[in-house]
Amino acid sequence: MGRLGGAVLGFAALVLAAGCGQPVGMVDTQRVLNESLKALQYQKQLDDREKQMAAELAVLAPQVSKAELAARRARLLTELGQMKQQLEGQLNQQLSQVAMQVAKEDGLRLVLVKGPILLGGRDITQQVIDRLK
Repeated sequence: MGRLGGAVLGFAALVLAAGCGQPVGMVDTQRVLNESLKALQYQKQLDDREKQMAAELAVLAPQVSKAELAARRARLLTELGQMKQQLEGQLNQQLSQVAMQVAKEDGLRLVLVKGPILLGGRDITQQVIDRLK
């Protein structure tokens, strides 16, 4: 099925109620996915379940018809997709909470997902990764 990735797409921008003129922070969500302990744990859960499903299908293959095997594969893929969505949702929520904490502590008015930045902004990605355990 694949890697966690959609989780951080929902983390578009986080506006905080701090005063005007405060700095802007940014989070590199790709780095969070690749480096944070929590994202790596979630990815391992997904990978382990996918391997378990493949093993189940391999055991079933000689015992059932092709149609039954295809139906079982479809159910397992649906289950894996739901698991991925759930884990992405949890990661997105945790990412938002941690980014809000860092932003509040550092007096940031706005936190954006890292993209092309023409001027300004402070990268708080490492702080988020360190706290996302």
